[in-house]
Amino acid sequence: MSASSIDFLEIEHKFIVDASFELKEFAATVMALGPIKEKSLQVLDTYYLPHSNPDFIYRHRIDEEIQQLTIKSRGKENEVRTEINLELGANPSQESAIMAWMKLVGTSGGYPIEKAIWVFEFPDCEIVHYEARHGDKSVACVEFEAIGASSEEEAIATLNRYENQLGFDTKTRTRINLFDLLVPQTS
Repeated sequence: MSASSIDFLEIEHKFIVDASFELKEFAATVMALGPIKEKSLQVLDTYYLPHSNPDFIYRHRIDEEIQQLTIKSRGKENEVRTEINLELGANPSQESAIMAWMKLVGTSGGYPIEKAIWVFEFPDCEIVHYEARHGDKSVACVEFEAIGASSEEEAIATLNRYENQLGFDTKTRTRINLFDLLVPQTS
């Protein structure tokens, strides 16, 4: 089976929300759209920066459902970027093996980001509210990620449709990825 031109792309919009954001009201509005699944999880993402190519970043993700090793592009724009996930199985944690691997391939030490996420899954979009923390820095965000689109244009149109239904203005989205929002001076 061959990959399509967008199979290894993450196409998403991220909005930073502040303390005045009404999470319960937001969730009720999203639920009224009829998601096929809704769940809450605690997630640990540990990021590693390759010394040889700072335009990419590795992420080891583990939660109660999944464990993944991911490579993502990293740059000034996060709307469309490369994302390749390798599924590692939920248990046991591969943290020690990942750390040893990253040391051998030449990355900086791991940067852990803890997230409390609330996920709403639709056939064509995943909407997630999360609170993320690294050290003493934290941020709350709402992300819209297109699922199953056949083109970048279709994916972005999907994001815009959900954002409009939920009152988000695409002009106010952040173009900074989560890692760079929380982990300073790593460029």
